[in-house]
Amino acid sequence: MGLTSRGREGVGLTSTLSRDDYCSPTVFAAERQRIFHAGWFYACHVDGLPAGHRRVVDVAGESVIVARDRDGTLHAYANVCRHRGSKLCEPVDSGTAEHGSIRCPYHSWTYGLDGALLATPRVDDDLDRSNLGLWRHHVASWNGLVFVSLARDPAPLDNWLEAHSPSLAEFSDLRIDGLLIGARTETVVRCNWKIIVENYAECLHCAVVHPELVELMPIYRTGNVVDPDRDDNAVALVAGGNSFTLDGRSNLSVLPGMPAELVDLYRGSAVFPNVLLDVTGTSASLTAMFPVDAGTTVVVAEYLFAADDVRSDGFDPTPVVEFNELVGRQDYAVCERVQRGVASSAFSSGYLTEKDQFVAEFVEHYRTTVATSP
Repeated sequence: MGLTSRGREGVGLTSTLSRDDYCSPTVFAAERQRIFHAGWFYACHVDGLPAGHRRVVDVAGESVIVARDRDGTLHAYANVCRHRGSKLCEPVDSGTAEHGSIRCPYHSWTYGLDGALLATPRVDDDLDRSNLGLWRHHVASWNGLVFVSLARDPAPLDNWLEAHSPSLAEFSDLRIDGLLIGARTETVVRCNWKIIVENYAECLHCAVVHPELVELMPIYRTGNVVDPDRDDNAVALVAGGNSFTLDGRSNLSVLPGMPAELVDLYRGSAVFPNVLLDVTGTSASLTAMFPVDAGTTVVVAEYLFAADDVRSDGFDPTPVVEFNELVGRQDYAVCERVQRGVASSAFSSGYLTEKDQFVAEFVEHYRTTVATSP
């Protein structure tokens, strides 16, 4: 699946990242400091965090509570009690948000969704609770996509996105914030997060790995990520198509605000560093990567649809979800194969061809970010 930024012409044979970049714990530690903890990190779609709820997000080894007040204000905190340092909350297996205040399971110190310390049972000291609220992190949203930052003084989110993911601006008119999550899946993939991004950024593998996908988008048989005969960075679906389903068709509503001329097209964007946005006429998906270590990534997919559809009786996202999950399984299988391959002592680095141009752009951007971050 493709990116929506136009690549430079004639990339030719350039080097991939090295074995250490994919496998080394030392490199992963540097990424945590210079990428995941230094900038903005995608947490969830706003519909996954209703007002009055909270959820736990793992930001490359740092556990963060993301919450919304009853008035809808976003907050983010270190998942640590101010009393004795206990971890406050655990992720819910279903990935859903939990309602209500935050109570420490150790001594029952209790915090509001705004981070304020509310109760300290059995403590007789005259505490100044106003100074014992949860340690805060930065949180902001763009068109319904919620991001957190562990940096002391991060750049504004809009500036970060403009610098690191300019193609996202092409979706600013689509009201992603008004869509609802119709399904959510979670997959543990045994590979480095960058391998998943690189796989997304090229389609030389599509004819081999994705027989169903190339039926849906015939241009992918050529190995092109975007159609060289178009100037809008989109890819045409099969005739009559409007969705990511096996036959390209869906009876679901067209996404609100979707121009008629885009309904039969696919558009995508890789949002640095950890989320992929894919949009068709009737659905959108957010595929988030939560790196665990150099060789393990948890991938969470949120499938978004028109709100009226999700709320309606008989809503069935199954055809969209099943097709996307099929393509995902195919991708993750080859990504895990790449991880096993690059771990070989024989591998120093590989080579990128002209049709790997978006991979080359990602590699260049990654190297620059790691080199220039604090």
